[in-house]
Amino acid sequence: MKNIFLILFLFIINFNLKAQDSSEYQGYRLYVSNVEVIQIAKSNFKIKTFVTNTGSKDLTNADFQDYKEVLVVKMDEQLFETKIFPYEDLIIQKIKNTKWDLASGKSEKTDFKINIPKERRGETDNIVGGKSVSGSYNRDLCTDLVMDTVILVKKDKKNAYVKAQISNIGKGAINIIGDKKNVQDNINVGAYFSGTPKFSKGAILAGEVYITGLDDTDGILFPGDKIEIEMKVKRKAQSKYTKVLILIVDAKQVVIECNETNNNNSVLVK
Repeated sequence: MKNIFLILFLFIINFNLKAQDSSEYQGYRLYVSNVEVIQIAKSNFKIKTFVTNTGSKDLTNADFQDYKEVLVVKMDEQLFETKIFPYEDLIIQKIKNTKWDLASGKSEKTDFKINIPKERRGETDNIVGGKSVSGSYNRDLCTDLVMDTVILVKKDKKNAYVKAQISNIGKGAINIIGDKKNVQDNINVGAYFSGTPKFSKGAILAGEVYITGLDDTDGILFPGDKIEIEMKVKRKAQSKYTKVLILIVDAKQVVIECNETNNNNSVLVK
């Protein structure tokens, strides 16, 4: 009789453990980082964010019903530096209700418009911390683009031909290639002629290029990765007093970075 009760007791414990496991990680998991608040209205808000499939299983549209209820969504702590952090649950629910086509280990930049229920409108009114519009990165996971080297390949009277290497030395990935088909949606590199290697307002814009490539990573430059660019710069804007050519990655300052002061490097063009 004791054995029967023991078996029944163990069965109940095992059943309860399985029931608990069913609501936990089952191979489907997304990590949401770099939340940028685009707009906050009374009834909704719009965000841009970076979503990474950190689970062991691929997410596909066809399997949506399989993973919808068991998908684990982890938000980066950077969300709490923005004004919309009270709506974390709404963001997570929106992500769970989205059909994803994202292989394990892959990332993508995504825009969301999230409606705010009537009874929850105004929850951000008294929040003074964070940045209400632009958001900000968690410094532990932020991107940091660096212009490593600039090499003068050749020159003539009209043009200077340079090659440069750009690295991401931060702990966060960055989507170099924009969402639109237009190349001008990509991160740019600006070229300026100057009298010194230090960039200043007196530097003269000589041209720009938009970074292309990164096909193997869907346009994403991961931490520790590098990319090379080549650029032809017209020397029409150069004078005898501006013999230094400065290249600046993300010259339009689209990317929020850990360090905004290491985006440029220079080479002498006599």
